[in-house]
Amino acid sequence: MYNWDEKYSVGIQSIDDQHKELFELLDSLLEAMIHGQGSTATAWIILKLDYFASVHFQKEEFFFQRFNYPDAEKHIMEHNYFLEKISSLKYELKSGNANLALKLFHLLKDWIERHILIVDKQYSECFLKNGLR
Repeated sequence: MYNWDEKYSVGIQSIDDQHKELFELLDSLLEAMIHGQGSTATAWIILKLDYFASVHFQKEEFFFQRFNYPDAEKHIMEHNYFLEKISSLKYELKSGNANLALKLFHLLKDWIERHILIVDKQYSECFLKNGLR
């Protein structure tokens, strides 16, 4: 399954802990899909992901402002893109689209492999330099 690895660490424990929640959600989704329960799991994972994103993004964006992170605007655009994807999934869920598990899987997998591993790593130095651990 998808397991946390230190290569995903941004060096800030509280942010890493939040990122680990995404791995748990992806792992839960994969487990459900393997057992033919992907459609059932999708609804609660989308709801958890919606809450997670709002809390997590607010935390990162607070530090962007506090530490005057130079790439904040670009990073916030990535956050907004992700929130739009979640909104789209929520709409499809309400519309009765039961085949969202695969879309959700790809969204989470891409976010972990591209956003956390590449984009989030870019703020590590700034945050660490400003004393965040």
